[in-house]
Amino acid sequence: MAKVFLDPKKFQEQIDKYDSDAANIKDVVYKPDEGELILKCIDKYLECITEFNAMVQQFGKLMDKDTSSMKQIRASWMKLDEDMADKTLGQLITGK
Repeated sequence: MAKVFLDPKKFQEQIDKYDSDAANIKDVVYKPDEGELILKCIDKYLECITEFNAMVQQFGKLMDKDTSSMKQIRASWMKLDEDMADKTLGQLITGK
């Protein structure tokens, strides 16, 4: 049987770092430098840049969902820990 231990303080630190990293990623915006482009390829270049920026925004939204999920996991874990702390060993074993 695997044993799992979640240190709430360290997990919160990980959540905070992930949230900060997500904010940094969402701020990424690529801007075209059209100065040296051949005229024929400008439209395709701009299309690629637009797609890239949209992808970064989508990735940022996924990171927000991940952050929210981690916060829910932590809250559930803390609630379970609190509930178990109020029970005796006998109650935990028998489930009553």
